[in-house]
Amino acid sequence: MYATDLAHAHDAGFSSFAAKSAPAVARLLRGHRDVVELGCGSGVLAAYLTARRHRYVGIDISPAMVRLARARAPGGRFKVASIGNAALPVCDAIVALGEVVTYVPGGLPALARFFRRAHRALRPGGLLVFDFMASARGRTYAPRLVFGDGWTLEVAARVDRGSRVLTRDIRILRRVGRTVRASRETHRIHIYDRTSLTAALRRSGFAVALRRSLGPNRLLPGDVAVIARKMPRI
Repeated sequence: MYATDLAHAHDAGFSSFAAKSAPAVARLLRGHRDVVELGCGSGVLAAYLTARRHRYVGIDISPAMVRLARARAPGGRFKVASIGNAALPVCDAIVALGEVVTYVPGGLPALARFFRRAHRALRPGGLLVFDFMASARGRTYAPRLVFGDGWTLEVAARVDRGSRVLTRDIRILRRVGRTVRASRETHRIHIYDRTSLTAALRRSGFAVALRRSLGPNRLLPGDVAVIARKMPRI
């Protein structure tokens, strides 16, 4: 997922959400110095946070994305791992933006295990900030082309309403020197209803607030932002 050519195209053409969200995320993280970002991508948020003296660890399943992030945010620490098995260090905040948690295989049971791991890693009062897809309405489309400097994506999205999984089929063409490389990726995204996901967070020991935007940056149709705070054990 997000091999070299798609990582390049995503960084060049689709990093505006991270850039626009960064100031709002930084405001949420005031007083939370040690930050872990899951699905750190090409390091856009990492660069913003490390410039503001957060101690930062970025984790991404894509080695290509991690290479880009290390170059963009040399003040952070990065490693290649999946959300499902990454060791989470003790921290003040965990951030996972860009529908990252919806990529976790195994649906809500796997996500609930991640919530429990995040709760253990966070210090009291720590924050878990992420977004997820609650509805696929307006998010499916026939194949369409997206162009950038030296690259073209053909992307289609379809949904299986029985399994509540949205599938994106992506064909990538990228010019490198005199060569045009072609590759394909298939991304499967779980769709979660607000009630079930919120209940899983509360069972893990979080107080939960849901939002449709991060600061002035409104989310994509069907997406919901979560700000979950670790509650002290009674």
